[in-house]
Amino acid sequence: MESPSKAFLKMAFGPESRGYLCIAFLSIGNGAQKREMTERFFLYPDQLDAAARAVEDGKYLADVYYCPQLFESARRRKDNVHQCPTVWADLDSCPPEKLLITPSYLIESSPGRHQGLWSLAHAVPPHVAEDMSKRLAYFHAGDGCDRSGWDLTQLLRVPGTPNHKYSGQPEVFLSKYSGALYTVRDFEVYPEVKHSAFLKTPMPTVEQLPKDEPEDLLQKYKHALLPATYDLFSVTPDGEWSEKLWKLEMLLFEMGMTREEVFVVSWAAACNKYRRDGKDRSYLWVEVCRAFVSYNERVNAVVFPGADVRDLLTPQEEDDASKEYGFVEEYIEWASSLGDAATQYHQAGAFTILSALLSGRVTLPTSYGPVVPNLWFMILGDTTLTRKTTAMDIATDLLQDVDPDAILATDGSVEGLLQGLSTRPKRPSIFLRDEFSGLLEMITKKDYYAGMAEVLTKLYDGKLQKRILRKEEITVRDPILLIFAGGIRNRVQGLLTHEHVSSGFIPRFVFVTAESDTSRLQPLGPPTVKDLGNRDLLIRRMERLVEGYGQASHVTVRALNQKVPAEPNVRAELTPDAWTRYNLLENDLVKSGLESEKPELMTPLFDRLSKNILKAAILLAAARQVDQEGVTVEEADIVHAIRYGKQWRAYAIEIVNGIGKTSYERDLERILGAIVKRPGIARSALMQSYHLTAQQANAIFDTLMQRGQISMSRTEMGKQIYHPLIGGPK
Repeated sequence: MESPSKAFLKMAFGPESRGYLCIAFLSIGNGAQKREMTERFFLYPDQLDAAARAVEDGKYLADVYYCPQLFESARRRKDNVHQCPTVWADLDSCPPEKLLITPSYLIESSPGRHQGLWSLAHAVPPHVAEDMSKRLAYFHAGDGCDRSGWDLTQLLRVPGTPNHKYSGQPEVFLSKYSGALYTVRDFEVYPEVKHSAFLKTPMPTVEQLPKDEPEDLLQKYKHALLPATYDLFSVTPDGEWSEKLWKLEMLLFEMGMTREEVFVVSWAAACNKYRRDGKDRSYLWVEVCRAFVSYNERVNAVVFPGADVRDLLTPQEEDDASKEYGFVEEYIEWASSLGDAATQYHQAGAFTILSALLSGRVTLPTSYGPVVPNLWFMILGDTTLTRKTTAMDIATDLLQDVDPDAILATDGSVEGLLQGLSTRPKRPSIFLRDEFSGLLEMITKKDYYAGMAEVLTKLYDGKLQKRILRKEEITVRDPILLIFAGGIRNRVQGLLTHEHVSSGFIPRFVFVTAESDTSRLQPLGPPTVKDLGNRDLLIRRMERLVEGYGQASHVTVRALNQKVPAEPNVRAELTPDAWTRYNLLENDLVKSGLESEKPELMTPLFDRLSKNILKAAILLAAARQVDQEGVTVEEADIVHAIRYGKQWRAYAIEIVNGIGKTSYERDLERILGAIVKRPGIARSALMQSYHLTAQQANAIFDTLMQRGQISMSRTEMGKQIYHPLIGGPK
């Protein structure tokens, strides 16, 4: 007579399915003894008898689980699933009668708790089955369904085995069997889950794909190309094909490529496992869509179509902007060749240089008053490996060769800053802080610095400032303040408050963030002739900007009894098309802020971002037209600036969404981020890297597993390893 477990497995997978069946055993444990998970794999249907015997032999020593998918090899990984014969759900305490579709199999996993399987008339691709399971889990989450139980690598209890979590060890059993078969259309009664729409984007046709060759696409984005990107593209892996393909896709999105461009490059890449295995191109397209969602989730910027954040550029505009090559791109390419600083930091350096050279020389008249293109940048990273200070030093060293007086003293006091600015009316002045969190801490915690955020905000806007001291009065007229700052992301987020955002102080910054990546590390090395030659070329370009737009003329101000610069020599103007495109951008951003989940924060953030993009467009136009009379900002300059603004928006959302999180929540994010980066990382490695005690590790790993964000398994040697259930191959 067949055991209940064998009979169930045979029904669940059917006679036509083939692949590796995963049976997992979670040891009972004893007192303080830690429960351990082990996995065994059996080729279905050939080894079904052996799998059933393993279940029977182990069920009194462990809780026994199975994965409702069959795998192509003996690994429980998402990318190892071929086809899915069922839809699944850990219903938990959800009453079965609340389900919109009756399960083919209803399993009572413990008294009053259930798991469900829905047999499909035809097996479907993994991402389709996962989407249906996710819809069902999220829809019934309020009824008690486990919202994390939809993943392809989900484990469910095997009927015919005892549940050792409860006294009396109740048996898991098949409580109802309808034998019903379903189609994908049947599950359309459940609404799509936020973000999932991107995963179902139809594969583009040949006409919709870029016409450029993969190598030409890489060249097109060369100003943002990291050394690791080309290695992943061109070198055939010795192993870890899945991880390397995923990393390539993430780096391509970080460079600013569209999904279609990432798809073209990834298909031609040496690490493309799908081409290696002879699989259809649609498999890669699904993974590219998953990478797109994961990349945007990492910066907290992705939402389902039609909500919160709109796409700021059309595909044609994106393509046109990517072909622009001016001072900013030239600087990024040169600075990236000098070391291993995160490439996006060099954007901040390039725009800071242009802002320092041109803010006192070029202005844009508007209906609300003149716009001076002074920009504030704050570059943030998770560790020193992102080389924030290095990137800042490269930019400031270059700038000082052209304008040695551009940088103010950086003691950080309100009086010191105002005193320095009082002698520099209408002159761009850079307030430089490579660790801005120290100043933020003083602003938020010391009475002496109370009001400094408000003072800085007014200085950004060029407003008159007075400070009355015991022995003197400091008056600042027509300030042009630039801030170039750096810091550790988590520390800065921990010091900021929502008031800093709603007041307008934080929205005035352009944030740029990066994460450590050891693949970027390069030896310091001696400078090459090419490096020095390009440096001299950039300096000549900067000197031409100063000469072309001229030194500001001076007038005598009687109240100061000294000469100060007059109005800038050059007034910029926007073409009608440029104004139309900018007004559309501003409307889209403000509307996105008002419709977001946090309108009180996102509205001022996006409104100020639109102004910063306008300032960037002025700088790009001025740098492009140095040999012409006047500065005409064209629609192409607005689009060019928006291309950078898209990235700035994502960084800003990431920072604002992290404000107010507890230190424990940040620890969870750090550990989860490490597991996403290195699937299969050992528990011991994480504990050593993040200096975790056993108690801290237990709390963090248990929380992440209960949230459905990671899974744990054991190697043959018994080592605990973790895999992400979000954001990468499983």
